[in-house]
Amino acid sequence: MLDDRQALGGAGCPFFTKRGPRAVILCDGPPPSPEQLAWWLTGADLFVCTDAAGHPYEHLPRMPDVVIGDFDSLSGRVLAGRGGPLFLEVDDAYTTDSEKALLYVAEQGYEEAVLLGATGWRLDHTLFNIMLLERFSDRLRLCVSGYLADGVRVGAGAREAWDLPAGTRFSLLPMGGEVRGVTTEGAAFPLLNETLGAFGPTAISNVVTLSPLLLSVGSGSLLALIDREPEPPRSERGPE
Repeated sequence: MLDDRQALGGAGCPFFTKRGPRAVILCDGPPPSPEQLAWWLTGADLFVCTDAAGHPYEHLPRMPDVVIGDFDSLSGRVLAGRGGPLFLEVDDAYTTDSEKALLYVAEQGYEEAVLLGATGWRLDHTLFNIMLLERFSDRLRLCVSGYLADGVRVGAGAREAWDLPAGTRFSLLPMGGEVRGVTTEGAAFPLLNETLGAFGPTAISNVVTLSPLLLSVGSGSLLALIDREPEPPRSERGPE
């Protein structure tokens, strides 16, 4: 079973399993490792790069299908040769390149997308890209894949069961106000019908103790951040 899920790559991610047409979007922030990008590209139906993200594209695990943006970073370097990506210039100062990519993906009928290279370097871009999970929640299922952890939105009425290894660290952050009726089972610090808000209580750095991790939300929406590698047992850790 584990080998089968590994073969599926990102399409078999336990907390973001592919349910419909999926796009992978590489943004122009700190680039992910080739292994991380290749993992998410497995099973993806569309690969989009924003502006100069991934350029030169021959170094990527897969040639992008589309490059989109205002091309302020890629200016003078666009080569629309045979067999290359489709370049879409969108001259709109009121949307970021990551937003342009998501609007394009939604308009083309895709149902879900993974954002990579969307966190780090500039804090304003990082926070804005995280908020896109909430802004596009009525159009797309979204995952933001960061340096050590991946984030997904968990909305009102959700009942999730995630097959995560014991020792996996995760955090729950409210998005856009109070989140009521939050319950987790299979965690070191379980929650029972709790309310999470900007002023607490906190739900940071919890740890999976029993798989599957069960998570339910009554009202509001959460950002769930899940580490990609399980935390080693205390006996195997070095000095802290």
